[in-house]
Amino acid sequence: MVKIRPASGGGRIVEVEPERLPKWVANFAARNGGIAGHHAEGDAWTIESNEGPSAGLGELASRKSAQVTWALAGGLPSSWLLDADPVTAAEHLRDYALEPRRIAVLLARKGAYSVGIVEDGRVKVSKTDTAYVQGTTKAGGQSQQRFARRREGQAKAAEKRAREAVFAVLGNAAFDALVTGGPVEGILEDPRLAELRPAVHFGDIAEPKAVLLTETAYRAIGFRVRLPQ
Repeated sequence: MVKIRPASGGGRIVEVEPERLPKWVANFAARNGGIAGHHAEGDAWTIESNEGPSAGLGELASRKSAQVTWALAGGLPSSWLLDADPVTAAEHLRDYALEPRRIAVLLARKGAYSVGIVEDGRVKVSKTDTAYVQGTTKAGGQSQQRFARRREGQAKAAEKRAREAVFAVLGNAAFDALVTGGPVEGILEDPRLAELRPAVHFGDIAEPKAVLLTETAYRAIGFRVRLPQ
């Protein structure tokens, strides 16, 4: 499923699954009169079309570029992007993204959490839980204050359970990258989790469930293409 969202500073971000990247590059060429050239610079791969906009892979190269970000390994292997054929270069990137990795995933959303380690598309270990956290109320005065205190207590208890679960699953585990989704900042403030640094974060997640761990891990190894419009 293709995900499209607005990009900061204008344009839009299209998430491209690893297997689809070569086809995306070929389609980009077909839509824009072929590719005039392409080059890698730092973490960016820029594809220049004969017509219309250019496309780039990595960090922002120019405001007119459509760019894909791949964050898990801290950048793109630029030596693979020197092939004269940009589709072949995209095939190298596809293969790189699909290399076996152990990916830790932490998801959180209003009292619910799911944490686990995904390897080869399978969850090796995980913990998932949902706790009730009261919503806001229209009541006023003392009733509103009681609701607020109760809600705060429920939220703190849920966060404490999530911290314990994350430490139990990830505290002493080996993995290649951490991917997070939702409001996880409070969970990761636990001193025992100080070394956990997310490589990729998604703000738009569904209710945390074990099945979402594999979906999020797969989403994280995909490419993000920035288009000017």
